Formats: sequence, structure tokens, C-alpha cells
Amino acid sequence: ELGGHFGTKDGKFTADASLFYIECVDQQLKIFPDENSTGRMMTNAGRTRSFGAELSATARLAKTLVLSGSYGYTNAKFREFVSGGVNYAGNFIPYAPKNSLSLRLMQTVPLRSQWLDRMVLSAGVTGAGRIYWNEANTLSQPFYGLLGASVALDFNRWTLEMWGRNLTGEEYDTFYFVSVGNAFMQSGRPRQLGVKLSFEF
Repeated sequence: ELGGHFGTKDGKFTADASLFYIECVDQQLKIFPDENSTGRMMTNAGRTRSFGAELSATARLAKTLVLSGSYGYTNAKFREFVSGGVNYAGNFIPYAPKNSLSLRLMQTVPLRSQWLDRMVLSAGVTGAGRIYWNEANTLSQPFYGLLGASVALDFNRWTLEMWGRNLTGEEYDTFYFVSVGNAFMQSGRPRQLGVKLSFEF
């Protein structure tokens, strides 16, 4: 792994970047049993390799406005893996997202009030994909993005936050599993709205 930390002298911009390469022998994998069994079993892949890059950065666009983000790329494949008489060499390793993304913009609004200190506005998006669900690479989740936002009010020792997640109602899958010989996809959470109240003692 090779990486570094970078930034401007005034601290308005900072970044971390890294490159990695991994060779693994007898990597443990979770697989689903055949026929009418339930649960998962552990097996060893003969050999796997992974390489990729990660980047994260934060920029202070103004005194009260901050933009932050991160991106990761992973290319993880089998070099040697035979299971059930099938050779999966060259296929992508399941459950390892090829891309992951996060972006967030945060605005802090100071308020001149005896009871209200500040208001914090935040909006961002997170994303992941493509994600393969099986060794044969016949099932996968394409890249998807989830939009979220929040408004927080700081009242001296307590905070009231109103938030929303997956505001666009994106449909996506988060997990694949097999039970009693049947395959299932677990769907991601739909649009969510909520309120959070926290108090500092």
C-alpha cells in the first residue's frame, strides 16, 4: 500500500490518497450450502488478488461552508477457485463493491439568540456498485446513489435534527442469500424521514 496526506498551508483543503495491491492465498469465503440446507459455510479460495485506490478530501469553501467527499475503487478477482466442479478463476469476488462514493455539503449558520446557537444544513449522496452476489457473477447490483439531507438546530445543551434518507426513493438490493434451496434478495431501505432530539448533560 502506498499513500499520502496532502493539504494547503491555511488548512482550507486537505486530502488523503492511497493505492493498494493484495495477493491472498487460501482466502476464506462464505458460501451457501446446496440443496435444502440453511445457513452459510466457510470455504477457502485457492488464490485471490485485489487492487484499487482510495481518495478522501475536505474543502472549506467559506468560513461556514464545508464540502467533503471520498471515493474508492476496488478490483477484486479470483486467481484460483474451484467449487462444485466449477472453475471461477477470473471472476469478481462477491460482496466487494467496485466503486464507493460519498459527497457532503455542510452549511453552518450562526444565530444571535440567547436560546438558539446555530443552524446546520447538510446534504449529501452516498453510492456503491457494481456488487456481485455470487461466484459465477450472474447476479449483481448496479451502481446506485442515495440522497440525504438534514437540518439541525442547536439550542445551548440540546439539539433538534430533522433528517431524510434516500429522498429519491431509489430501489436497490443490499444482500443475497439462499435458504432451503431458494435464493432471495434483500431490498434496501425506502425513503425515510425522521426527527432526532439529543441532550447534553
